[in-house]
Amino acid sequence: MEEDKPFLFPFPSIREGQREFMEDVKQAVEGGNILAAHAPTGIGKTVAVLVPALQYAVQNDKTVFFLTSKRSQHKIAIDTLRLIKERAKLNFVVVDIISKQSMCPRAKAGSIYREFYSLFSEFCRSEQKNRRCRYFVNRDEEAQQRIRKEIMHVEELYDWCSFRGVCPYKAALEVGESADVLVCDYNYLFSSDIAETVLEKIGKGLEDVIVIVDEAHNLPDRIRNNLSSELRMSTITEAAHGLRHTNREIYGNLMELERIFAKLAMVARKSKKEEMNVDRDFLVGEMEKVLRRRIVAMSYGDFVNSLRNTAERFGGSETAKNTKYKDEALQRNILNIADFLDEWRTGEKCLRIFSVSQHNENPFLHFKLLDPSIVSEPVFAGAHSTIMMSGTLCPAEMYAEILGASSDRIKGKEIVLREYNSPFPEENRLIVVTKGLTTKYTKRGEEMYSKIAGKIAEVVEYVQGGMAVFFPSYALQRDIAAYLPEEVRRKAIVERREMRKEEKNRLYEQLREDSGGILLAVQGGSFSEGMDFESNMLKAIIVVGLPLSPPTLEVKTVIGYYRGEFGAEKGKLYGYLYPAITKVLQAAGRGIRSEHDRCIIILMDYRFAQFPYKNCFPADYHVALTDRAEEFAKSFFKYRNAKL
Repeated sequence: MEEDKPFLFPFPSIREGQREFMEDVKQAVEGGNILAAHAPTGIGKTVAVLVPALQYAVQNDKTVFFLTSKRSQHKIAIDTLRLIKERAKLNFVVVDIISKQSMCPRAKAGSIYREFYSLFSEFCRSEQKNRRCRYFVNRDEEAQQRIRKEIMHVEELYDWCSFRGVCPYKAALEVGESADVLVCDYNYLFSSDIAETVLEKIGKGLEDVIVIVDEAHNLPDRIRNNLSSELRMSTITEAAHGLRHTNREIYGNLMELERIFAKLAMVARKSKKEEMNVDRDFLVGEMEKVLRRRIVAMSYGDFVNSLRNTAERFGGSETAKNTKYKDEALQRNILNIADFLDEWRTGEKCLRIFSVSQHNENPFLHFKLLDPSIVSEPVFAGAHSTIMMSGTLCPAEMYAEILGASSDRIKGKEIVLREYNSPFPEENRLIVVTKGLTTKYTKRGEEMYSKIAGKIAEVVEYVQGGMAVFFPSYALQRDIAAYLPEEVRRKAIVERREMRKEEKNRLYEQLREDSGGILLAVQGGSFSEGMDFESNMLKAIIVVGLPLSPPTLEVKTVIGYYRGEFGAEKGKLYGYLYPAITKVLQAAGRGIRSEHDRCIIILMDYRFAQFPYKNCFPADYHVALTDRAEEFAKSFFKYRNAKL
């Protein structure tokens, strides 16, 4: 065991690259700086970031916020902290916490309170105020003592508190006042209203917080999606018809909103456009004109509130159950409209687009935040220090810039960008790019699909173990899979668009049990990003094509915005190319999850070996260009057997 190993480090030795990462984290937290780290899978980044951050936090009365977007990453962080505590014999407090809705024993999974935060928030506030929630009213010091003493997974915390009859969320936050580490979702700091409440509850200011953003490549889209919404004309129509006989006032206002959509559709049809930009003030102004003309005049905000009040009359109490408002689908439609209209008013820079099909069927409005830095920059500037890390935070410069973590935006903090090499022996990860094959739009067709399917089949012949083939879309998955030989299709385990989470979990179990199974899935989906394929389940990964977004108005708007912010070259890279390559890297990384795993990665599109795409890969991504990928597979598995 190394003498200079940090005393909190729970393992016998420190991996190659891990020591360098730990030292950079140590310097960042001690200096109050920002570190953006591309740390490949296998480097052991969770323990490497937690050891120096926790050590500094305990010694300097800071709180570590370990932020992650996936429940599986919560578990990894908690398990790592348990090992640290066991190894160090140090008394520190950890709280694992998820959303208030998900931790509420009364908001059951599948209920409308789980779906709509605004409705749940009002329900929770009312129940607390009127002391009708026994979980909130009850206080149990024994429940809190156990949370302080043990490092509990959030599921354990929830079960324990529910059994004791206390609010799991309230208990977690009360213990959070004395916590050294909070493991929680991005929203706990990157949603301003939630962050303000949480920091107030635990009695901390941002300056007392060390921020660790896990899987940080997901953060820009998460922030954008938090301030985005979509409203379809059919939702308005269904809600209006549902209220026609019970609330004539709301019915009339919704019909006017439907007419505004019809007016936009007519403009789009006349200009022969399927998509067009809509000004924020157009919708607000048109609705205000309508509302002023009604028998009972009201403001735009009053209309939003009246929709919410109408929705709240559904299914809460016994009285409500005896009314005509029984249809939960109608309640959802009304709340969707209310939330959309409320959020549409934001003054932040958003793309706002009206879309309509050629047949004028079910047009919709949607908006999305353009600049995630308006949320993240104040957090980075105010926090004691920040570590952003991911196995695909590449290039780190891009993520730092679009999140506002750059020296020209944040003064007084050093911004450190690092890209660490993969710790895997090069012979364990072979990366091949195929010649002559592509999903480029102009090359698509039966001939190309047949060639791609044929090459997949040739590779399959030599793969010893499970494998996955990731496609750019479900449509291409279907079109190419149709040309796979019958013997390959028999082994196929297919992800489908309409699958629920439970079905995908069953698919995963099926693949784990079938050592020769072939997963057919999509890039950017649950299997390529959300699931960890443990124990080297996948011995081969084929990534078919580049998942470049179609040139929609949204994509063009994002590219244009980044061009204005960062220049023409970075505009296209940041808004178009890098997001696609990140999906590729995520999919390709499913095969190697530990330092002992071995996997061949076949990038089945010649563009991966061409400029500018090849320049988007990490520095240690060495590829071989070939039209005989199956021979590389044959040699790779022959070498593996020789090593065994």
